[in-house]
Amino acid sequence: MPTVGARPSEERSPLVESALAVAIAATKAATLAFAVDAFVNADTPRLRGKAIRTRAFGYAGALLVVPVLWWLVPDRGRYPRALDLAVTIPLLLDAGGNALGLYEEAHIDDAVHVANSAIVSGVAGALFAPRVDERWQAALIGAGVSITAEAAWELAEYGAMRLGADGMDLTYDDTMADLAEGFLGAAIGALFTLTRVPRGRTARRRRGWREPLGLRNERPG
Repeated sequence: MPTVGARPSEERSPLVESALAVAIAATKAATLAFAVDAFVNADTPRLRGKAIRTRAFGYAGALLVVPVLWWLVPDRGRYPRALDLAVTIPLLLDAGGNALGLYEEAHIDDAVHVANSAIVSGVAGALFAPRVDERWQAALIGAGVSITAEAAWELAEYGAMRLGADGMDLTYDDTMADLAEGFLGAAIGALFTLTRVPRGRTARRRRGWREPLGLRNERPG
């Protein structure tokens, strides 16, 4: 018999799971290749002045966030491939955009800021959902965390520029656009929280923060 109040697991077809696995492997391999290129060729004209070696370490480290988190949590269930791919794609866009000189021309920066802000907002919303009275409060907190993180990132970029990283082409208009994109991503993440977490507080506490992120499936008991 199913556990009382449990929601059936959202099972994907083997074809979808295989496609996600291939996509993850390809995007992670490409991102890692761009990270190595960035570290080795940091002093070339296409990468100079972008604090690219620091970014390269960030790319490589961020690729491990979802696998490590999944490995650490107990009762982890199916691997959250969709979440892993969602985290990896912005890294690939950022690393590839810098490596190929397409960052400004193709407006990759815009997509990266929106995607990163949405991910932070959605994850933070899921974390707070079991601890608040209403799920809209979790969505609002998640969005606030995301916007704060975006503002901190812009301050870090400004600090890097002041310290000599003059290849990022920072301008007032660019900073304002990045902040606006951060607000948009935060709103998307808040919508994720509102649609993925249960309305009732008891159900949110029972299911916890991991289920909306795909880190645990409720199983028959």
